[in-house]
Amino acid sequence: MPTDAEQPLLTPTLIKAARALLDMSQEDLAELVGVSRKTISLIEATKDRPGDPRRIAVILQIEERLAEDKGVEFVFADGRTGEGVRLRRRPSN
Repeated sequence: MPTDAEQPLLTPTLIKAARALLDMSQEDLAELVGVSRKTISLIEATKDRPGDPRRIAVILQIEERLAEDKGVEFVFADGRTGEGVRLRRRPSN
């Protein structure tokens, strides 16, 4: 099982890309997650992996809400591919 330091964490680029894919503002995302718009803005402006457990908890909540509520799939960078976002295919009726 990966440690916290090894666990992929959403980057500011992934969060911004997901918002763009969904045509979602920082305010919309803040409301979905239950934090202030300023918190979202600070997370998106930070380039380094956060060390604050509260900030990490918010980022994990962002990932969970966007994945479960909005159908966003996150692709994390590895040795062969870059990071990105996509929408899960909606089930056909």
